[in-house]
Amino acid sequence: MEIKIPYYEDLTRISNSNIGWFLQKGPAYLHKMLTDPPPEEKNYVLERGTLIHEYLLQPEEFQKDYVVWDKSRPTSAQQEKFCQALASTLEIEPNRAILSAYKEAYSTAGKSEDKMLSEGLKIASTLKDYIDFLKANDGRTMISPWDVKMLEKIEQNIRSHKLASNLIKVDEGVWTRHEFHINWEYLTPYIVDIGQNETEEGFYKIKCKSLLDGLILDFKNKKAIIYDLKTTQKLWHFEDSIDQYDYCRQLAYYSMAVDWYLEEECKEEPLDWTYEYYIVGIDTTGSYEIRVFKVEPYIVQSRMDTIYDALDAIAWHQTTGKWEHSRAYYEGNGSETLNL
Repeated sequence: MEIKIPYYEDLTRISNSNIGWFLQKGPAYLHKMLTDPPPEEKNYVLERGTLIHEYLLQPEEFQKDYVVWDKSRPTSAQQEKFCQALASTLEIEPNRAILSAYKEAYSTAGKSEDKMLSEGLKIASTLKDYIDFLKANDGRTMISPWDVKMLEKIEQNIRSHKLASNLIKVDEGVWTRHEFHINWEYLTPYIVDIGQNETEEGFYKIKCKSLLDGLILDFKNKKAIIYDLKTTQKLWHFEDSIDQYDYCRQLAYYSMAVDWYLEEECKEEPLDWTYEYYIVGIDTTGSYEIRVFKVEPYIVQSRMDTIYDALDAIAWHQTTGKWEHSRAYYEGNGSETLNL
């Protein structure tokens, strides 16, 4: 299995999230996201989820990506802009640098340069450590001591949970992977009208990708365990989240990736294997309680047809290069059937 591009940077492959975009927003939206995606906007919920995932599943990466910060930080957008400007300035003379940064970040109406310099010097003194951190271009994300307490409490609750602790820990001799990146392929038959009443038939290979939170392979008993961590504010109404985000489709997509991995990389027959699926729910409302939900294989299998249909349709769009409308639009009179 060849992986040259990091998972989130690889726009040549189809992920479960891509299928969700295709199903909910159509082919034109998916095509834009794969060819010209907009800059990512920061999302507090997603950022916190990433923080918790790395702390639990990738402690080495966590140390590289985060730094605990217990010193002063900007308390306003203007202070942040001032610090950023001062950290990146090329001005050698300190007072000029502070004055320039102040003018960039704050309103200067009715203020003399002496007044602006005085206020700028005060801010620069208060936030000196923060500005020095920015100058160092460290690259790590700052987290607070409160964040660390949250992470430690979640880890403690997982360790005390009789199933979650067994899923997430790595035992010697047990094939276990965290944040396991699988690049895989899906073959779908196609028939394309090439004109003059002729068609072309063959198989189209869709390049896919999956990033599994956790995978355990028991080669002796031929059993695969797939689990996924989910942070939630609805731990005791988690069925709502399962429906809203279609987590069962995600598990089904992961199982397709594992099937491919077993066959292509492990030289195993996937049909000989049994699968278990779990979702580890982590409360983020303050108690950080842990619940583990077992998803029965038949429920996961029920989402397969949705994936197959979506991949078949995506293959058609990739083959024809037609993305503005649905396949039904192009192949029919322009009307599309509602699936009620």
